[in-house]
Amino acid sequence: MTQPQKDYSVRSPLREEQLWLLTGGVLLLAFVAFSFAMYFTRSFMIPFVFSIFLCAMVSPINNLIVVKWKAPRWVGLISSLLFIMLLFVLFFIMGRFAVNSISKAIQDVTLASETSTAEALEEMLDRGMAQIGVDQYVSAKHIVSTIRQEIPTLLEQGLKTCQNLISSGMLVFLFCLFILMGHDPRVRAKNEIYSEMERSIQKYLNIKCFISLATGIVVYLIFCFLGVPLAFLYGLIAFVLNFIPSIGSIIATILPIPIILLTTEVSHTTLILAMVLPTLTQQFFGNLLEPKLQGQGLNLHPVTILLALGLWGVVWGPAGMLLAAPITAALRIILLEFEMTAWMAHLMAGVLPAKKRTIVSEIDFSDDLDEPYSMELPVPPGTSMISTTVSNGSAVVQTTLPAETKWEGRAPSKPKKSKNRKKR
Repeated sequence: MTQPQKDYSVRSPLREEQLWLLTGGVLLLAFVAFSFAMYFTRSFMIPFVFSIFLCAMVSPINNLIVVKWKAPRWVGLISSLLFIMLLFVLFFIMGRFAVNSISKAIQDVTLASETSTAEALEEMLDRGMAQIGVDQYVSAKHIVSTIRQEIPTLLEQGLKTCQNLISSGMLVFLFCLFILMGHDPRVRAKNEIYSEMERSIQKYLNIKCFISLATGIVVYLIFCFLGVPLAFLYGLIAFVLNFIPSIGSIIATILPIPIILLTTEVSHTTLILAMVLPTLTQQFFGNLLEPKLQGQGLNLHPVTILLALGLWGVVWGPAGMLLAAPITAALRIILLEFEMTAWMAHLMAGVLPAKKRTIVSEIDFSDDLDEPYSMELPVPPGTSMISTTVSNGSAVVQTTLPAETKWEGRAPSKPKKSKNRKKR
């Protein structure tokens, strides 16, 4: 009597959706734990991250002195620390001017009477809302009054942020000291990937600081040319917010307009120039010059920037929003260096990965074999084999298929029985 033929079809396939679900759950738990850790350690993590970026910016000076000029290591360390101290002096001077400017702006907005510019804006809003039929729901006077009340609150938050950054300057300097003491430029990194990541992050930070500084100086000169008060404050806002791609330039262009309307008597021509010229400056430096200097591969999608701003803003407040773009850009540079995580870096730039299906199949031959065997399993056309394991009569196959490939995961042909198998 003949025995029924064994079924060698796939016994327990695991589809890509199941793998993604498992991976997503683990990543979600890790993300929540990481967010809580960053929130509760923000008092020293914010200065630490600032110090890391600052050391990355000045490390080329240390490398130049120690590696190229063959100077002792302590010479490079002292030179780097002196450069950092110079930056701190400039930072404290700018911070002092910023505090005074913001305080003056709060006082001007709070005590300002109705200016002719604000009255003209109110009349224009009244006519516009009457034409579209919404004047019965909201009035232009209410809008201007709300702006007058919210601007001081926003400026006070900026003032508090500046004071917090100035007060944490000593902690940042101590972190920089220990980081530079532990860095030996003569010891070349054995891992080329690490060296490439370090160079890319240094390039991004240095070019970003140069572009932001140039943008702030040009905006300051524009407002000085127009004769608008608080020109230094507007230039500082453009410098700081330029670290936030896309969104920061929009905020830096719009934010000075309500302050000018509420505190200054300006003509319509001056008001239009105060909006157009900074916008052209932001477009030139941000969309023309910076991409040419940075090169391709470091762009971030606006949605990625918004998510990063939301995350770091909740975790670290205004300082986190300032650091969101550099942290995200550095993370994308790191992800680009590894093939396994490159798709995440492309997704952060708005490039969707190619759709593939991963199939893990288990095939059981143990009932027909008396001893272990080795065999080659067929791979469907247009697929790439990830792993194949055959042991003790059980084969596990994992392959990656393009979306258009149709394969039902059929088992290979039935293996031949061993010649030394005893007859029953």
